Amino acid sequence: MTKKSLFSSFTLVVVLAAYNSFADSLIDGTYQSSGDGRDAGVCTLVVKSIDEPHKYRDEVFELESSGDGACEWSALAISKKRAITGGLITNSGTSAFVKLTFPFGPAGKRVEVTSFDVDGTLRNSETFTKLGQVAVSP
Repeated sequence: MTKKSLFSSFTLVVVLAAYNSFADSLIDGTYQSSGDGRDAGVCTLVVKSIDEPHKYRDEVFELESSGDGACEWSALAISKKRAITGGLITNSGTSAFVKLTFPFGPAGKRVEVTSFDVDGTLRNSETFTKLGQVAVSP
C-alpha cells in the first residue's frame, strides 16, 4: 500500500466519523414546549440516540418527556426520513404511539410531537423548541 492510498483511507475514516457524530448532534438534545403562557403545562423532551448497529440502518432514539400532567412519558423510537416514530408508555402505564416530525429538517430547532392511542385516536399534539446546541451525552 502506498502512503498516498493509506492517507486517503485514513482521511475517509476521519471524515465519516465526524459526519456521524455531527448527524447525531442535529437531533439529540433537550427541547421545551411553550406551555400556556403562564409557565403552566411546560414539558421538557430529551432525545438521545442509541448507538447500536441495526440491520436496516435505522437510527434508534430514547425519548423522555417530563413536566406536568400529560408530559410524563418515555418511549423508544425509530427514525424514517424526517420523522421519528415509536411506542410510548405514560407514567400511569398507558400504552400509546408517538410521532416526532421536524418541519424544518433535523437541523431546525423545532419539533412537533403527536401522540396517538393504540386505536389511532389523536391523544395530544405539542410543539417543542430546542434548548441550546449542546448534544446530550449518554
